[in-house]
Amino acid sequence: MDADAGGSAPPLELATAAGERRSLQEFLGRPVLISFLGPAHCLFCRAHVIRVIHARTEIERLGAGVIFVAHNDPELLTAKMLHDLELPYTLLLDPTRTAYARWGLGEAGVRSWLSLGLYWAALTTTLNVWLKKESSLGNAPGRTQLGGDFVVDRTGKLVFVNRLKSFHDRAKISDLLGALQGAAT
Repeated sequence: MDADAGGSAPPLELATAAGERRSLQEFLGRPVLISFLGPAHCLFCRAHVIRVIHARTEIERLGAGVIFVAHNDPELLTAKMLHDLELPYTLLLDPTRTAYARWGLGEAGVRSWLSLGLYWAALTTTLNVWLKKESSLGNAPGRTQLGGDFVVDRTGKLVFVNRLKSFHDRAKISDLLGALQGAAT
């Protein structure tokens, strides 16, 4: 099933790290941001998670929810991407990447690796990590899985769709907040 803005959001029901089943249906009646994360070692995904956490006050003001979906196991995520972060949002796990496929998210191909923007973004992100004296996030299984960002309105319709074509082309937080604001009315 291909998810495009204006259409209904595909089903999303997965387990949390604690094994509790959670569903997008629980969020009906309020807008929700859904971010599918890449591999646990992805610095771009870590930066995205941090930006969403920093936008928490604005997200709460809009009455919106946030769901992160990851495909790596929770211990690996905690050790790498989420280390030293207190995640105030729902984290669902999709080890088979079935939901990734259902939401139209693919894997990085040759064109993704040949993007000059990727190398510039990697250089600037690595420099920022180095200046903050953070260590490398290392490697993780599923290293070619791309993520994406979606905003679903109160009725379950997609109002914003951004499927990554490379690891660095995440939606801007301002765009996501704008979509959430539009979905809240």
